Amino acid sequence: MASLAQLLVAGIAAAGLGNAAPVAKQYNTYAVRQWVEKSGQTIEWGPCSEQFSTNLTCATFTVPLDWNCASETKTVELGLVRAEAQDKANRIGYLFLNPGGPGGQASSTVSSYASGRFDPQIRDRFDVIGLDPRGVGLSTPVQCDIEAINKRVKFQPKTDEEFDALVQYNKDLAASCIEKTGSLINFVDTISAVKDHEAVRLALGGDKATFLGLSYGTQLFSQYAQLFPDGIRAIALDGNLQRSQSESSNILIESTAVEATLGQFFEWCVSTDECVLQDKDAESVFKSVREKATESPIPAPGCDDKVCRTDVTEEDFLFVTQSYMISTRSWPGFAQALVAANNGNATLISQNNPLAIGDAYEDSYLFAGTAIACQDWAHASTELADLTEKEQLGLTFSPHVHGFCQSYKIQTSCIGWPAPLSNVPAPIVYKGDVTMLQVNSLYDPSTSYTWALGLQSEIKNTVLLTRNGSGHTSYGLGGETTKLTNAYLLNMTLPAPGTITST
Repeated sequence: MASLAQLLVAGIAAAGLGNAAPVAKQYNTYAVRQWVEKSGQTIEWGPCSEQFSTNLTCATFTVPLDWNCASETKTVELGLVRAEAQDKANRIGYLFLNPGGPGGQASSTVSSYASGRFDPQIRDRFDVIGLDPRGVGLSTPVQCDIEAINKRVKFQPKTDEEFDALVQYNKDLAASCIEKTGSLINFVDTISAVKDHEAVRLALGGDKATFLGLSYGTQLFSQYAQLFPDGIRAIALDGNLQRSQSESSNILIESTAVEATLGQFFEWCVSTDECVLQDKDAESVFKSVREKATESPIPAPGCDDKVCRTDVTEEDFLFVTQSYMISTRSWPGFAQALVAANNGNATLISQNNPLAIGDAYEDSYLFAGTAIACQDWAHASTELADLTEKEQLGLTFSPHVHGFCQSYKIQTSCIGWPAPLSNVPAPIVYKGDVTMLQVNSLYDPSTSYTWALGLQSEIKNTVLLTRNGSGHTSYGLGGETTKLTNAYLLNMTLPAPGTITST
């Protein structure tokens, strides 16, 4: 893998595409303050484009492409939105919000929350900032060829030919991203995004800020806490990622979390008339759809291969299962999708697995998501046997979903990716005085409770708030967990260690 990456990077440099990919990121935090002071930039807020709520303002800020060579002239433009505090007399300060991904647009999330989903006190007392990470959304985006990314390939190959096709797919996609994006593709790791957030915090005046990270946002802000503990007033991490585990452990941890949440879905179907499968065996219907998709792709006549695929394979179905588990609000729709697919129409399932459409803002979550993940998460597989062993792991410990989850997708999507693993996975070392708040549901299909406990053991100075329920993250639910999180964000009031909520 190392020699393959070196050959590809050498080819990129020879092609005159600029900076070679970094071998490893150094934690030079002084460079950020020095850049902000020397650049003389200020953040000037102005109107946003029509895609955002009218109560938001927008701005841009320029940072170095490579924070380790900040004196070089190549730069990246960051885009950010602000929902200004409504009670200025009692304003606390800035609240940075990141929704996850990687590749999720913070600008879109802040726009959505500012339209009514924020608790009024949060809306009143914070300037809420949605800074799109480099490569994403309003920031200089990662762009790739949509035909390259939309091409169908098997991520769980059974033959050498299928494995070679997967690697070629990854290489072709990466080549298109390099052609359309340039050297930015080598500098979208989370350490760079962390330093970007610190630069913006300093440019906004340098006051200690409050941070709310959801999903991948917990990785972003836990790494921020490691590098810049003095910049924190409060930090809440909801839906926790722990990157220090091995590749096999990550697949095991995440896929069994999907499996456990799917079990909760089956039980829910029996207990409520919201589920169209209440009088049927939901588990049997799930297995039937999986088997039919394995035999031959199930038609999706409501799709046109432009927004969603016209049929659904077993892999499509199993990857989509995780996305349906993310919110219990999606469970009635998943039950309907299972009934329809079992009757030969998989349109609803395919619509939940959208394709790239050629919109730089919307597609950035797909393009940047892959580029960021490949610089952040270990992916050492180099041959079919490696994936066969991971497949056996999934079949054994997650027999319904066969190991399909985002961790597996990342590990297979990054085989042959040209940028090396620059943000090497390692435990978080936090030396700050501020006690963090972690939040996790017991049945989180994306960020397992196992990761939450693991990250807690690394951070140490933190309190874990547990929600006894299903779904990925808790803040957007508006229940007891949200109220306790807001109490921390507003007043630094922490729940008692071991607190378990039900909503």
